Amino acid sequence: MISGKNNILAGYTGKLGDTGFYKRTVNGKEIIQRCPVRKKVKSRLKWPSQVNRFYSATKYAKRVLVNPEIKALYARVATGFNSANSMAVKDFLTPAVISNVVTTGYHGRTGYRMTIRVDNVVPVKSVTVTIENPNGEIIESGQATMHSSGTDWHYVTTRPNLQYKGSLVRVVSCDLPGHTVEWTRVL
Repeated sequence: MISGKNNILAGYTGKLGDTGFYKRTVNGKEIIQRCPVRKKVKSRLKWPSQVNRFYSATKYAKRVLVNPEIKALYARVATGFNSANSMAVKDFLTPAVISNVVTTGYHGRTGYRMTIRVDNVVPVKSVTVTIENPNGEIIESGQATMHSSGTDWHYVTTRPNLQYKGSLVRVVSCDLPGHTVEWTRVL
């Protein structure tokens, strides 16, 4: 490191041979410093886990944004300085959250409408509801349909459940990147 006002590299920023230099001013003095050199990690196996996740997220965004429908979906939710690409990366890195499932009026009858709230960057791809009796046998399973709000999903029961007390309701949500989130409750 060279400092002071009267040195041969005063006011210099750039490369000298293979070595890069840059100038800083600290307390009125110019300081010429060598640029820091980052160690290069060649193998992806040696990358930290968060770097691997971000790498996978950027690859996902690059792959899906060639589809104009998906690009428009992400562009619709992008606000401020965000872009469709940054929203696709965010969608990959942030899992969906099943925040509310209304099962309070379910008493084993057919035709009961469950309301499921799923929060995500963009609406999730699918929501599956499974109802099991206390013995673990599956009473029914099916896809919920999306409400026009984009966050609420509805599932209408199709089979009677005579032993609804102690039954298990399982809700599985799958988002566009393919990540699944599961929510369970015993009635």
